Amino acid sequence: MILYRFNSQPIEGIINPLDGLQDERLEMITTEGMLQKAPYTEVKALCVAVAGTKPTLFTENSFFERRPKLAGLWIRFFLRDGDMLEGLLSHNLLDWPDHGYWITPPRAGPGRQRVFLPRSSLSGTEMLGVIGTHRTMKARLRQESAKSHGQQLPMFDE
Repeated sequence: MILYRFNSQPIEGIINPLDGLQDERLEMITTEGMLQKAPYTEVKALCVAVAGTKPTLFTENSFFERRPKLAGLWIRFFLRDGDMLEGLLSHNLLDWPDHGYWITPPRAGPGRQRVFLPRSSLSGTEMLGVIGTHRTMKARLRQESAKSHGQQLPMFDE
């Protein structure tokens, strides 16, 4: 993981998935073995990345070049220091923790798989789109039921 703070260089380390994100702060062990306790007011972002990758979250590809293909809420986040970052939020509101948001960033890959943005790091948000599936759940269930029972697909019904 790469920890981005407002007033310092990015730090690479590991977070305990069970209790690394606490109510008031996050705790991370750096690659040097030091325990970092960062209050959310100092955290700009936390990026899930493969060890040894460059911290490029805010320096390149901060925006989607075209409409994303994954389902979710397409949001532009405005950070307190003037930086902007686009990302996809889950449609399920229960996936949103009280102290921040887990997003899928543009050009997600080994160096930037998921990003955690604390609410305290944001100055605003803008919804750019709602991206979902083309078929409703009811239509999908009907089609799967027809396939499993060997019946004709509903699109041929009159």
